Amino acid sequence: MKITRSATLPAGVDEAFAVIRTEDYQLAKVRAQVPDATATVADAPGGGANVHCERRLPTAGMPGPVVSMVGDTLTVSEQQHWRPAADDGSRTADLEISVAGVPVSLVGTITLAPEAGASRLSVAADLTCSIPLLGRKIEAASKPAIEQSIDDEIAELEST
Repeated sequence: MKITRSATLPAGVDEAFAVIRTEDYQLAKVRAQVPDATATVADAPGGGANVHCERRLPTAGMPGPVVSMVGDTLTVSEQQHWRPAADDGSRTADLEISVAGVPVSLVGTITLAPEAGASRLSVAADLTCSIPLLGRKIEAASKPAIEQSIDDEIAELEST
């Protein structure tokens, strides 16, 4: 299932990326959803960055088969691997979100590109769940929460 989100940020690419690559920002982003979430950021070659975030979410209200597989909480792991800046100043990250114990993943890219004195943040990803008979239902049920999470992250960047 395709998930796309996009927004114009008031800061340029360099300023927006400077925020994205801080642990303070990454922690604020995930702790806005779950107070005990974790986040780390490590420098990558050429001025890139590797971001790892982990959230433990309650499974209350999720489909029964998911709850029976993972119990009371769901551990969601997010990886962003930001590449060095391109010639035009844009930045791209490989994005992967996985759920421990459940065959659900989100794989795609995040792009931060110059746009008329500001920048444009775009997310394009595929959400998949390979549970027989229930996969599409779980994808459809998960999509709004994932989109809201991306929208919240964009709103946080817009206000920074």
